[in-house]
Amino acid sequence: MYTTFFTRIRKTFVLTALLGIALYPCLPSAQAQGEKIPPEANPRPPIQIGQGPLEQINKYFTTQTITYSDGTSLVKEIINGPPTPPSGYELERVAVALPEPNPKMGTNTMTVPAFNWVFGCSSVSGAMIAGYYDRNGFPNMYTGPTDGGIMPLNNSSWPTWSDGYRTYPNLPLAASHNGVDGRTTRGSIDDYWVQYESSAQDPYITNGWTQHTWGNAIGDYMKTSQSAYGSIDGSTSFWNYNSASQLTCNDMETFTSGGHTLSWNDGTYGRKLFYEARGYTVTTCYNQPTDNKYAGGFSFAQYKAEIDAGRPVMLNLAGHTIVGVGYDDTGNTAYVHDTWDYSNHTMAWGGSYSGMELRSVSIVNLQPTAACTYSILPATRSVSGASGSGSVSVTASDSTCAWTATSNAAWITVTSGSSGTGNGTVGYSYTALSPSTERTGLITIAGKTFTLTQTSSSECPDCPGDGVITNAIYRTGTTCSCSNATAITLGSNVTVESGATVTFTAPKVTVQPGFHGANGSTIYIKQ
Repeated sequence: MYTTFFTRIRKTFVLTALLGIALYPCLPSAQAQGEKIPPEANPRPPIQIGQGPLEQINKYFTTQTITYSDGTSLVKEIINGPPTPPSGYELERVAVALPEPNPKMGTNTMTVPAFNWVFGCSSVSGAMIAGYYDRNGFPNMYTGPTDGGIMPLNNSSWPTWSDGYRTYPNLPLAASHNGVDGRTTRGSIDDYWVQYESSAQDPYITNGWTQHTWGNAIGDYMKTSQSAYGSIDGSTSFWNYNSASQLTCNDMETFTSGGHTLSWNDGTYGRKLFYEARGYTVTTCYNQPTDNKYAGGFSFAQYKAEIDAGRPVMLNLAGHTIVGVGYDDTGNTAYVHDTWDYSNHTMAWGGSYSGMELRSVSIVNLQPTAACTYSILPATRSVSGASGSGSVSVTASDSTCAWTATSNAAWITVTSGSSGTGNGTVGYSYTALSPSTERTGLITIAGKTFTLTQTSSSECPDCPGDGVITNAIYRTGTTCSCSNATAITLGSNVTVESGATVTFTAPKVTVQPGFHGANGSTIYIKQ
């Protein structure tokens, strides 16, 4: 299996290396003599002059070192974390409860989705972070139909599937799949997946069909499980300097390897591409080794600063990718989601998790979106004691602004529009009220309060001497009667509400247009 993997991943760099050796002496004379030339005066990008062998660090982690004409040394790290946790680390993986956020006391945590493994640990971790942003100010990350278009906190909403070797969950934000989440065409799993660790060409290549258009799955942009980018099924690649420095996404566009810029198949650069495809602006983008690997690398203090800023952190281990969702100063502890369950776990900063050492971070930060504002109409309503329904209009400042609607009263039910994006409508219903009582209930809509007041009267309308009844309401819970020695005419605007009982007694009772007896009312006519 691994021999096949290395054969597929290994690129033929001999020509590149030879060209580098041939070209290097041809650089401008000052540089050839060792004189330092300002970067702005030297537009020539560094040339690859050396390529180390693929080194298998463990079953799930492979590295390769590339050197350049300017002395730079870079390492490609191929992460192929397993679908299930390695055995022997059960005590280390005991689930924990997240403490309440309290940065002043040295703890802080966030509510971040936790997803189970499918397609690749790195793309699942990318989906956790994108899902968090979807729920916190960046609602265009996930736009599927599930949960009203708001990314769920786990991937149990979607059915499982099998490749004939293993059974996996679905996770549309990581990898799209025909027949899942409203999709009716082939997606990531259909086009790229064979089986875990497969080095075969992707199905779209072997079957000669056109691959799907990328758009809503972050794994596509991260090049996870795509043979065309040198990724066996389940794997993703990340590039780093062989030093404590940050390899920015701009740097990735400068350095080349095997005829491609590093940005071509780097998972962090792919996260950037996904965010931009969803309409957002990336402000910060880099890979960096952690300080347990190089002094001056990404530190626990920097990790805490990301969490305090409301940004989950992608942590790359020697063979797995996980997501940091919080911290505790005690023991320099990171709270993490590990792609193997929906629970919270812990890892000591600079240590290992499930036998795999912390190696680096993948940081992609977004420009904050404009704050959303909302208004609702009406804000209040008064109704009679009968059951009924109504609606409230929601106006949002932007079409991407997400909102929810929740009733705080058992007698009020939100029947439609429990969540939405942009402008919308919330429908509600309410139950009948006992006589001689009044109650008030609230619906919280987009952070605004809609107040519904219901009043039920115990009084019966007058029974006029001429027997002509108009503009009368027989309220829910009342029992009324009206008698006349000659005749009774039930004229316009006469309503008997549900739950009311009325008896009309006369030699002649005439019902005219405008009289309404609601379902659930009881009307006796005695002649």
